[in-house]
Amino acid sequence: MSEAIGALRARIMLQAPARVADEIGGAAILWTDRGEAWARIEALRADERAAFDGVSASASLRVVINRRADVRAGWRAVWGERVLRIAGVVDDGAPRITLVCIEERP
Repeated sequence: MSEAIGALRARIMLQAPARVADEIGGAAILWTDRGEAWARIEALRADERAAFDGVSASASLRVVINRRADVRAGWRAVWGERVLRIAGVVDDGAPRITLVCIEERP
């Protein structure tokens, strides 16, 4: 089944992690932009749990983009002010791939 290009309405920035040395001899994560993509974003589920000093919430989302060979689990997608951690990539050889993402909010 072919989907119209108009189904991809959200603009996201894909970012990859890179370890960099910090000033005290350790390492920090620096997020580097790897390119923008048009996406279809669908909510899958939301959870809420007690944390040490309050409640934290997380949401699972399905993000569909045009095929890219470089996207990996561990990357993230920035959608406006929201940051989505890519937990998995579903690539079945179709023209589009699905990113299973988790958004965590304090």
